[in-house]
Amino acid sequence: MTHPYAPQLRQRLTAALTAGGTLALTLALLAGMPCVLWRATGLPWPEHVSSLGEFGRRLMQPVGDPLMIDLLAVVGWVCWAAFACTVVRETCWYTTHLPQLLRDRHAHDEHVAALSVRGSLAALCIGTLVIALIGLWRPQSVSAQQSFLPGEERVRIAATAPLLPAPVRQPTSPAVAVTAVAGAMTAGLGLEHPGPPGTAGEVRHVEYSVIEGDTLWDIAHTHLGDALKWPRIYALNKDRVQSDGAQLTDPDLIRPGWQLTIPVAHRATPPPTPAPVPDATPSPSAAPPAPTVPAQPAPDQDMGAGHEAGRAHTPAESEQHTETATRKTAPHPAPAPAAIGLGEASLIGITAAAGLLAARRYWYWHQHRLREPDQQAEAPALSPLVDKAAQAAHAATRPCRPPVPDALVTYRTPPQKPRSTGTVTIGVRDNTEVLLDELALPGGCVWTGPGSAGAARALLVGILTAAERRRPGPAPVTAIVPEHLAESLLPGLPAQFTALTQTPDTAKAIRAAEQHLIAHARTQDEQDTDPATTEPATAASAQETGPGTLLLLTVPDAAHTGQLQALAARSRPHALIVLTLDAPLPGAASWHVTDDGTTTHLDPRDQHPRPLRLFHLTPEAGRDMTEVLLTAHGQRPRPRILPTSPPPDGERSDTPAPPTADEEPARPHAVEASRPTQTKSVRLHVLGPITLYARGHPDPVGTNLRGEVHEFLALLAAHPTGLLASDIADKLHLDPGSDHNALKNLRRAVRRALRAATGITAQEFIVLQGEFHKLHSELVETDLADFTRSLNEAFSVSDLNEKEKDALSAVRDALAHYRGPFAQGGDYLWADAIREHCAVKATDAVLRLARQAEGAGIAPRERDSILTLLEHLSTIHPDHERLAQHTIRLYQAAGRHDAARHTYTRLKRYLTDLGLEPEPATQALLAPMTRSRQAR
Repeated sequence: MTHPYAPQLRQRLTAALTAGGTLALTLALLAGMPCVLWRATGLPWPEHVSSLGEFGRRLMQPVGDPLMIDLLAVVGWVCWAAFACTVVRETCWYTTHLPQLLRDRHAHDEHVAALSVRGSLAALCIGTLVIALIGLWRPQSVSAQQSFLPGEERVRIAATAPLLPAPVRQPTSPAVAVTAVAGAMTAGLGLEHPGPPGTAGEVRHVEYSVIEGDTLWDIAHTHLGDALKWPRIYALNKDRVQSDGAQLTDPDLIRPGWQLTIPVAHRATPPPTPAPVPDATPSPSAAPPAPTVPAQPAPDQDMGAGHEAGRAHTPAESEQHTETATRKTAPHPAPAPAAIGLGEASLIGITAAAGLLAARRYWYWHQHRLREPDQQAEAPALSPLVDKAAQAAHAATRPCRPPVPDALVTYRTPPQKPRSTGTVTIGVRDNTEVLLDELALPGGCVWTGPGSAGAARALLVGILTAAERRRPGPAPVTAIVPEHLAESLLPGLPAQFTALTQTPDTAKAIRAAEQHLIAHARTQDEQDTDPATTEPATAASAQETGPGTLLLLTVPDAAHTGQLQALAARSRPHALIVLTLDAPLPGAASWHVTDDGTTTHLDPRDQHPRPLRLFHLTPEAGRDMTEVLLTAHGQRPRPRILPTSPPPDGERSDTPAPPTADEEPARPHAVEASRPTQTKSVRLHVLGPITLYARGHPDPVGTNLRGEVHEFLALLAAHPTGLLASDIADKLHLDPGSDHNALKNLRRAVRRALRAATGITAQEFIVLQGEFHKLHSELVETDLADFTRSLNEAFSVSDLNEKEKDALSAVRDALAHYRGPFAQGGDYLWADAIREHCAVKATDAVLRLARQAEGAGIAPRERDSILTLLEHLSTIHPDHERLAQHTIRLYQAAGRHDAARHTYTRLKRYLTDLGLEPEPATQALLAPMTRSRQAR
């Protein structure tokens, strides 16, 4: 009989011998090498050299044996210094990763395998010493299995538990022994302790024989009902010695014939009718019920069951996966927000944010539509406040994602859906936006208090953003504000801007409000509708075709108090709202507004049991939103300090619409669509649809990957230097409570797809350095990087003669990668800035070539090449008027007037769909052709 302490003593003795031998070898390399060098050669520096000149003359002398010995000594000292520095670095690494090594010693092997040959020697010395010392201190795990008679069914119950030398009273029955061992096992894994047999949550352990093609992912999906629970199987079997003497050390490598212990949880489901209570003492030979095999997952739900680089799967991670799966299926307890906080003293509604999202797209369009290629300054970045509001509105307007139990990621709770277009909200009450109609009180409304100006500023921004959502149609809600008040609330706006009209004084504002009431009454008489007696549907239709709602915002003075009072008496919903600030108005409801927007109704007639919090904006936030709204209409906002550059030539203030054409016109030219030669194992295309290619094969791989995996890859491709996990989670809108596991699932999905396509299993395609993620530069290449590199080489040649030839070739190579906008087909808000940046770079390069071709005579072949590039970009960006202008000029120079007219007709058709006309400079290009035809 083997002594129970013999394995432990043998392991401790082996660890002690290993530690002693490794320590001796390390000290010999650290201390023995410098001693040998010192005794053999001393310092290799010459003794009689006192200046650099003497040192140079010494080097010019013939090479002799003493000099060779000194050179070898220098090499030896340098090697020793490098080894000593590597030892210090590895000591620091093993010190910081000591908790991980205590959980899983295979992290040492993974770390050594990831190092180069030069650094692996020190890692072997230090790592082996640390592992040996851990082996002296920490007891090993042993396996215990229940024995079965030859005729019994081999449904085994196995467990692992630390072998601690403590006197334990042996159970008196096999059933009690099995329960005790299973309890120790579940306690070690951090799982719930199973109750008595037959109760809900009981955990049984089934012995499973691995067959060809099995993976831990598939086994967990089949027997545990959730593929994400594969770490439980790995943690339970990683220290078990198999029949061939091997152990499970790599989750991606299991061999046929191995025996794996699988924890199968049986949960009691309440039947429709009462069922008899089962026997509390089942027979040891009773087989557990066959587990229900769920439907096979879709191919795009497949993820790798491999280990993370430099990390080990532990029982704690298994419990974390269990909590994550539970969290995904549980409903969100918190309701979706209806307001968006924009920092200190700023709050807007989700409806106003939706208007900012619409203006944001117009903003990008106007920044680049008429851009000149010689303009070196980049377009200014959007304000963080506007960007944050747009992100919230984008998340709210996206289709609702149904809860999926096996989803890769869990998104954060999006805000509520914004109100219908044209709706203006003033605040929130009980997490619900309050409409503007609440201000339509007979006699008007007065806002006083320190927060009245901020609330009025937010109200005007809400009216302007509501007009953005209705473009190019008329705004259903407009505002009239005296000029001095508008300048204090939203400085920099023109006198007439979309839904806001500024008047020189209060008298003209009152007169404009009276004219609005007259127009409203005339519309009601023509349509024979009365809001008080008409059906709601008919009243709403009349509101759409009528003059809409007018807000009169002013500060009352003594000269116009009577007129304002008479006008406020006519205030009613969908017609007129009179709102005054800071001064009382007889007969008006008075609201006191605090700094945070909370209102207190001072009039007893307007008592509300539920508090109302008005939206409010600081002057800085209002200025940021004003600049976005002005730029969305092609107007230059007033600069904050000094203008950095003059506006582009031909800048206009027309009112455009976003380029949303569904169909592209036929183009006579096209850039060659042959795929560039692949030099690395994986090629990622993000210019156009997101596509993966492996090993130079023409067919794409990973086409069944989920959309979030494609978005993850595109985000990493756009940031080749890497991104922090927090930045990735913010851009992908991941739930803060599960962002760590979501990123881990995304990395596994990429790893599994690319490993299957390339056969590379020793390296990670996404490098993880702490919380820093980036694509492996030696395994993955992107068309975005090739596109950027080709454009950088396009105009870098100094020789003018070679410049044109090399620039044309480089631009042609760059546009061979530019098959469409960045991440085409993906509704990713973070990609808008990158998409516009790539479009600007491509169009600027081609426009510079076109300008050079117009200024000097070039060969017809080169002119046709430039025309091909122009047509290619015009297909992708049909609303870019500069591209059309240069295309028309080159066609006219080549004598192809029909093609020039076709280009103009195509541009005009797209601009007409957007509510625009070509600018006069474009129209003048075809005037000579028209006159020549008329003369003939």
